[in-house]
Amino acid sequence: MSSRKMQRAAAGLVVALMATGAAAGAAEGPFSWGGDLRLRQIFIGNVGLNDEAATADRTFQRYRARLWGGYAPSETLSASARLVWEGRHYNKPDAEDWPPIGFETWYSGGLFFDQLSIEVKEIGGVPLALKVGRQDIVLGNGWLVLDGSPIDGSRTIYFDAVRATYAIEALDTSVDLIFIDQSADTDRFPQPLNDEIEDQTEQDERGAILYARNKSLIPGADLDGYFIYKHDDPNETTGNIRVNNGAPFPSPSDSGEVYTTGLRTAGKVAPRWQVLAEGAYQWGTRNARDLDAFAFNGRLTYDLEDSRTSRLHVGYEYLSGDDPGSADDEAFDPLWGRWPQWSELMIYQWPLETRVGEATNLHRLNVGWATQVHPTTQVTLDYHALWADEESTRTAGQMANISGEDRFRGHLITGWVKAKLNEHLAAHLVAEYLDPGDFYAANRRDDSYFVRAELSMTW
Repeated sequence: MSSRKMQRAAAGLVVALMATGAAAGAAEGPFSWGGDLRLRQIFIGNVGLNDEAATADRTFQRYRARLWGGYAPSETLSASARLVWEGRHYNKPDAEDWPPIGFETWYSGGLFFDQLSIEVKEIGGVPLALKVGRQDIVLGNGWLVLDGSPIDGSRTIYFDAVRATYAIEALDTSVDLIFIDQSADTDRFPQPLNDEIEDQTEQDERGAILYARNKSLIPGADLDGYFIYKHDDPNETTGNIRVNNGAPFPSPSDSGEVYTTGLRTAGKVAPRWQVLAEGAYQWGTRNARDLDAFAFNGRLTYDLEDSRTSRLHVGYEYLSGDDPGSADDEAFDPLWGRWPQWSELMIYQWPLETRVGEATNLHRLNVGWATQVHPTTQVTLDYHALWADEESTRTAGQMANISGEDRFRGHLITGWVKAKLNEHLAAHLVAEYLDPGDFYAANRRDDSYFVRAELSMTW
């Protein structure tokens, strides 16, 4: 039997197992199943910060459906799988205005597994667990490790990985050892069942992570330490044009080896105070240049202890930028942290100087407030003041997008309304507004906004 036929047979077997689990329904037994449907309407004004561009405004819908199933014949052995599909429809921009050929107004994405794994616990009678296959991995707050597929825009976040977790109970510590082998696109097992091959990131990636978490050294708080290795092999498609979710766009590959070490602490340090602090140092090579970079992310939260559980927070984030006067590369690599950690809008603006979701070269000062306006509904408001660390960009061609006159990126205001109506139904509304600063070139200082309404159904 050919390799392709074997892969399709394996995928078919998993689908059959999921169907068996679905047929079992809520009955007790080794099978479990579930599904969800996410509907989104999105409006974006002035992608690229130039309101005269034909593709500056975006209006589109996203429809994501997922079905998952699990099989656990014992407490120590389990298998899980999840099928995902997402389609899009674009009202703006018009197809004829999109520079790369191939933009689709109606787009049906791949039907594929974003989870397909086997997990074994208590191996050899010791507190050791092993999970092998396609899986979601979030370390800490996801600052550096959360999204292995950033190009598809929150459709998936999966990693193809092997994860071993050992619990040292006497020290109240757990240790993860993770190996990652990530393909730049979806053209490998388990391939899409409908043969739609899409880019998920710009390069093939391999990596290893050693992550330790202690819960006893600092009372009431976690203390994490980690070492991360990431190797990038370029995926040099014609003109570096990537295709995903109906939108072909240029985005260069990375090459090289990046080493990152860091510490993180998070928890309650006083009755009303919570702290988050994480710092990291990087070295290695990236795109034929020596890498020497730093980063810090911190937040202090104060609980007002009122009837609405209101909270105030202040934060600061630093990601070092590339010094244009140095032969080395000082721009911090966010690794697998390319997701909207604090702004949905900025995900679309980062390509002016880096790539989709690739935040770097940044000073960010944040103040915010969150409150529970109803038992089902939370409101969050934030202000971010943004600066560049250096007057530099990822490529020489992107230098035309910055002024070289100033480092202030602008004022960003974000607001969320999140509602969990019941166990099956949730919704949110998010709105953001950016008033660009003089860091950007004179033709890229037009105001920008992002609005999204979402309805999510789960069963």
